[in-house]
Amino acid sequence: MTLYRYVLRESLPVLLLALAFLTTVYLFGFFYAGARWLEGVPLVKVLRWLSYHVPGVLVQVFPIATVVTTVLVFGRLSAEGAQFALLSGGIPLYRAALPLLAVGGVLSGVALYLQEYVVPHYNERVRVAWWDEIHTQGAGLHRLVGLQIPIGQGKSLYFSGFDWERKEMLGVRISAFQGDEGTFLFAERGRWEDKVITLENYRYYRVDFKEVPGLEGAKDLLGQVRRVFKVVSQGPLVEVESDLSRARAIADYADTFSFGQDSLSEAWRKAKDPFLAPLERFRARLEFHSKLALPLANLVLVLLAAAMALRYGRSTGLALGMSVVLALAYYGAFFLGRSLAGIGALPPELGAWGANLLFLGLGARALR
Repeated sequence: MTLYRYVLRESLPVLLLALAFLTTVYLFGFFYAGARWLEGVPLVKVLRWLSYHVPGVLVQVFPIATVVTTVLVFGRLSAEGAQFALLSGGIPLYRAALPLLAVGGVLSGVALYLQEYVVPHYNERVRVAWWDEIHTQGAGLHRLVGLQIPIGQGKSLYFSGFDWERKEMLGVRISAFQGDEGTFLFAERGRWEDKVITLENYRYYRVDFKEVPGLEGAKDLLGQVRRVFKVVSQGPLVEVESDLSRARAIADYADTFSFGQDSLSEAWRKAKDPFLAPLERFRARLEFHSKLALPLANLVLVLLAAAMALRYGRSTGLALGMSVVLALAYYGAFFLGRSLAGIGALPPELGAWGANLLFLGLGARALR
């Protein structure tokens, strides 16, 4: 127990410092990448936008911080010859790594919790803040002009223009199909607030397409038209319920870059949904296993980092360089596996877990 207390006492300050430093570096990277669009934006909005990145950033930096901590602590043990004292006392080296394995387990649990309950929400907030607060003042919907947006229950939304002054959609169409029958709702303009779409000056049509061929040469043309257009109505105002919120629509469709709004459970549900297209289920499987594999890297990397530090980490500079190399090697392998799985060269499970399995094998062998 004395050994475990010593390792933890040496590790926790280093871990916290590494997390703070790496998180700051990541946030500065986001700030630098968007600096040209942030000119003139109030500092409060910029800081709020950066704060929304923090949960997702933590999931990314946990493995790197774990590697840095392990390499520095075990590098110090190596520099002081402590490993020889442990071996002389009959204590195998893997036992010295158990406290850091426990820390890695805690970080893995925290990362999984963030992936399920926190990261999807704040990734959505990141995109909405970028398009709806920083780029524009509540006009983020303009990025969706000309797109076909599925809003649930088989309905899709389309609008051809955007009123910047009133921040409303123009030329709105909501359509849905069930068998040969389609429903079409047209409106001059519309507002989207949370999950309610309010349309002004609307026209509503229900069309039975299997009756359309009967229009040609129909003796009772008016009766046939009524069979095709079963219901026609219009009015000044109507509200349409949407399963998709305004914020989620902006987050998902404002551009082609995805921040990963799905939680672990949502990705699993999509992977098992028989009504989704095979390609969508394939991507959901890859997303689910990737979101599961990355947090567990905190456990995997401890073993290899400890072994490498005991062998080569006798100086602080060399230890830091080694930690960077190990982190880059892991992320390189992880994203290579994802890319190969994305193009169908590997199964999604192997693409997502390949880096973990590789580094687990290397770590177990090296530490032994």
